[in-house]
Amino acid sequence: MLSTMTRQMKLIIVVFAVLLGGCGKHYFDINNTNPNQVTNLPPMTLMAGVLNQTASIVTTDFPFLGCYQGYWTITQGFSDITDYANYNYSTNFGQNIWTDLYLNLGNIKYIETAAGTDSTLVLFGAMAKMLEALHYQMLVDIYNDVPYKEASNPLILYPKYDSAQLIYTDIILKIDTAIAMINTASPTVAVQPDVTNDIMFGGNMTLWKQFGNTLKLRILLHQSQLTAQQSYIQTALQNIVAEGDGFLPQGQNAWVNPGYSQNNNQQNPFYAAFGFTTTGGTAGNYTAFKAQNYAINFYTNTNDVRLGYDYSPLAGYGVTPYEYLGGPFGTIGLPSPSSASSIGAYIPASGNVPAGPQVGLLQGDGQPCPIMTATESLFLQAEAAERGWITGDPQTLYQQAITASYEYLLVTSADSAANAYYS
Repeated sequence: MLSTMTRQMKLIIVVFAVLLGGCGKHYFDINNTNPNQVTNLPPMTLMAGVLNQTASIVTTDFPFLGCYQGYWTITQGFSDITDYANYNYSTNFGQNIWTDLYLNLGNIKYIETAAGTDSTLVLFGAMAKMLEALHYQMLVDIYNDVPYKEASNPLILYPKYDSAQLIYTDIILKIDTAIAMINTASPTVAVQPDVTNDIMFGGNMTLWKQFGNTLKLRILLHQSQLTAQQSYIQTALQNIVAEGDGFLPQGQNAWVNPGYSQNNNQQNPFYAAFGFTTTGGTAGNYTAFKAQNYAINFYTNTNDVRLGYDYSPLAGYGVTPYEYLGGPFGTIGLPSPSSASSIGAYIPASGNVPAGPQVGLLQGDGQPCPIMTATESLFLQAEAAERGWITGDPQTLYQQAITASYEYLLVTSADSAANAYYS
């Protein structure tokens, strides 16, 4: 695995070096007058692309987790993804995750480097550091040891692998540094991010600090079973409390929307990958992934109305009662694409069957794309409170997290529906 992934990393860094090489003043020493070819992208402009790519990675690169958690299964005829069902972790497993994360890290480091030499970009540097921490958290959680300290350096073709624990510890420090950069930034010097480049929080740096603290809480909870880390965890939690801005609150999602639309190459990434094309046709993953029977049974047995928001009825809309069916996840008995409910409530109209509502997972081409949801933030806080790590009532936070999930899916009367579920 080491040698293969090292070769992958070499290719990624070489590609990035070529891209950076195209940013010079004399591109191949040819008089370049093509106005459509970007030769020098400002870091502030690049930040919008980094955020959009981050959201795309978070929402489209991990479908196997939807399978392992019981929400989705794969359908017959998609042998290229049966590695999920076989738990076949070859050196090629999740290669797109590795590639996408490291390529985006190259852009993140470009912003960080620019901010290191230009004090007006300090807030963009802080944002980049938090995003770097997020990317490495995902890399560690999938691969364990990965290139870190020598990564994204075009002069090092064979970066060494650093330990997962070292990376986890260092990215916590990186978030602390980012928050300090925000707190000490001079308002008369620092360029303030706005909705054109900060497509997640629109330049609200308090929300960025809350995002950083929430990411730190995620990383700390991932280490909750490590006896040797307990003292470290308590110190890190004390730092979060002392910082004072807290976590992403109820109703505050960390999501992006640069202006998603039904135009080609402008759709919400998740909708384009798991929903429908700009012309209304089905995306490949819409056919490849269907409802798993575990989730269907859970929602049905608990009278959870989110069943009709996460999935569509098997026979479509118009004829009640609606039937929701799932298939098993494994190597035996996989459903055909037409024998299990599809992902999301929405389906296009077909003949006499009306279209489904644009709610739930598939709300439309222009829906926001999450990097971290309020639901997750509140669940993290609920677990931390239950462990005695932070103040707050665990049950209240847990119920707020459920309500946030209903709100995210656009459930009708979300508050009362959530209350009916957990009461």
